[in-house]
Amino acid sequence: MNRLPVPYELARHASESQTVAADSISKGFGWGGWLFLTLAAFLTFIVFMILDPDPSLLLASCSALNIAIMLWAIFRLYEMRLLLSPMAGVMIGPAWIIQYSLGNLLARMAGEYRYSSNPGSLGYYPLAALLTTIGLVFFCWVCFGLFGKYAKYYRIQYNDLTWQPWQALTTSLLAVSILAYLSSKYDFVNGYFRNVEGQFDAALASSSYFFVVLALTVGVSVMLKAKSGDIALMGMAGVIFPLLISLGLRSRTFMITEVITMALCWLTLRPDHLRRVLLLSAVAAVVLYMLGSVIKDANVSGSGTMSITENFYTLLNLDFNTIKEINVYSSSLDAEYHLAGYEFPSALLLSIQNGASPIYGQAVMGGVFAGLPRFLRPVDTINSERLVIYKAFYGKGLRYGDSIGIPLTSGIADWGVFGSIVYLFIGAYCIFAWRVVQTSPRIFVAYLIVGSGIGDLVWDSIFFSIRALAFVWIILFALDKFIMPKWTPPAGVVERQLIKPGMDRYSRRDAIRNRYRSR
Repeated sequence: MNRLPVPYELARHASESQTVAADSISKGFGWGGWLFLTLAAFLTFIVFMILDPDPSLLLASCSALNIAIMLWAIFRLYEMRLLLSPMAGVMIGPAWIIQYSLGNLLARMAGEYRYSSNPGSLGYYPLAALLTTIGLVFFCWVCFGLFGKYAKYYRIQYNDLTWQPWQALTTSLLAVSILAYLSSKYDFVNGYFRNVEGQFDAALASSSYFFVVLALTVGVSVMLKAKSGDIALMGMAGVIFPLLISLGLRSRTFMITEVITMALCWLTLRPDHLRRVLLLSAVAAVVLYMLGSVIKDANVSGSGTMSITENFYTLLNLDFNTIKEINVYSSSLDAEYHLAGYEFPSALLLSIQNGASPIYGQAVMGGVFAGLPRFLRPVDTINSERLVIYKAFYGKGLRYGDSIGIPLTSGIADWGVFGSIVYLFIGAYCIFAWRVVQTSPRIFVAYLIVGSGIGDLVWDSIFFSIRALAFVWIILFALDKFIMPKWTPPAGVVERQLIKPGMDRYSRRDAIRNRYRSR
């Protein structure tokens, strides 16, 4: 009987042993899970058919299917202990599940004169919904079917990393120091440092948010692994402080992303805390959203704010009525604009119907150039996928280049009505990225900070995240003693390290046996 090479067997053993542990979370989806999934999809369908001013069977059905597919995929990732994987990044985001479904109903109800609308795009929401459903099926087939065995392989996991208690404070101090340094040199307007000079400062400015994520990631680990009350308090400080820092950064999307990151890290370490984590996350998200809306209102007001410190000052001397008024107005705009994930792809479909041509790879190149350091970018090129799309489709159906969208936007821009195929690439990219970050604890930690890079526009996000990951990896290398955790390899990986090049089968077997006997 032919046997597989020992290194592969051991890697597979490590994967299977952890998958067995993951299976203890839940014995399959269960009838309760299927009931919840069916009920959520059915209610989505009914709500669309009742409240949509121009009911569409296709739009309602596909939005309901999107809810079902995404809930099933999220449960599978939770069950497989892959909530911190690139695959989860495609399903779980600040508002992904809403932007693929009910958020689009709110735009339909607001009508053609909604905030930042593209005239005529509402008529293409049903087709956009169909393409997203096809795309999500493609993605799940790639990640859970075609390359499912690679998704289940994890050599390095978040729960295998152990930070010292003092690192929860050190990483928070690092995040504050970077923001303080940039704030001392540049104005901070609408969530960005303006007129940044120099390659290092530019890289630091574009990556500054990531160090806040690092502090939060370390804080959750220290808090949940604490063996005494004082250490747990240090970890808790490492969780609360980054959440407070995110308020000064103005971006409500980042605030909610921070809450989701906290929840995913927590559930990875304590998967049985699901209800507790969902409740705490919901409360934190609501509080941060309400306060973030106040800061955003100050940003776009006549005077505006010019620094992170000024953003915090706007929260002083506020009463409940002021917060309520600002949030009522802000929520109405979000309902019409920020939650409609079909808006951008629908506008592009309308543009193609009006004579625009798919740009066949130009969007990809815009993302590539955006991801290059400034000194490597070709002269007279458009260094942004978004700007490439805007230039190609403006005036034929696309009015706002900053429209809200989902990854389907990139697919339609390049390949028109065949844009769903972008989800095949996204699935393959996620699997590849997962295997790459499993090669080294430092790369894995850098990934936890930066993420997989799938956003509303695929190529801009991916190539920027690759550049950011490389920069963060350098910082982790330089500050290794202060930031990096201790990695405890799971069962199977330790044995794999015992195998030396040139060993025959029997030497490998004896090395592994001796390892077990010495325990």
